[in-house]
Amino acid sequence: MINAILTIDDMPQNNTRAIVDYLVSKNIKCVFFTIGDLLDKNPESAIYAISKGFVIGNHTYTHAKLNELSYEDAVAEIEKCEKSLNAVYEKAGVKRPVKLFRFPYLASRKDLTEYLVNNSFKKVDDSNVKNQWYIDSGWKDECHVSCSFDCEEYLLRPGNDKTFASIMDAIDKEFGNNPVDQDHIILTHSHDETEEMESEYWRKIVERIEANGAKFIDPSFVDLHV
Repeated sequence: MINAILTIDDMPQNNTRAIVDYLVSKNIKCVFFTIGDLLDKNPESAIYAISKGFVIGNHTYTHAKLNELSYEDAVAEIEKCEKSLNAVYEKAGVKRPVKLFRFPYLASRKDLTEYLVNNSFKKVDDSNVKNQWYIDSGWKDECHVSCSFDCEEYLLRPGNDKTFASIMDAIDKEFGNNPVDQDHIILTHSHDETEEMESEYWRKIVERIEANGAKFIDPSFVDLHV
């Protein structure tokens, strides 16, 4: 059986509350990753997610391509988002349970490893992730939260060839009749643009994964090491 660990990037957006309510109804815990400038513009949706028991991680302040920035500017992107995250947790009256970071665009940058370790960031436990692409990409050795299956629903945009049917087909191919007992870290997004293309795409993705026999489990977290 595949255990699915759900992660959702780019919140908060207008559909974030509906996603939260749906996941609560399903008793599914996910990790949200927030863009700091969106968080500053819409803190209430993040506070709502926190109040429902969801963890929110850092996805930089502007969804920056950190590989194109100096080390100092990359750290500033992370720290500015941290400031916004800490303020939202304080407003929610909830102690922040864990510090998590995900690179925008699933990038990688080794010189940020020591920074993340020294600033008490953790990662989603990927010890039982056996996906070969994930292993070959070196994500087990990285100090941020990557994914082993990208739903790619963010590619649903006018003019793109990606269709929602192809997304469902990819889920069937990845999860259907898979004999390996393993964890999968799932990546999807809270995007209003995608909502316009496919209403409640997030519900349909979750239900399609479950229909293929996967079970959603609560994420757990482990310390980072240089």
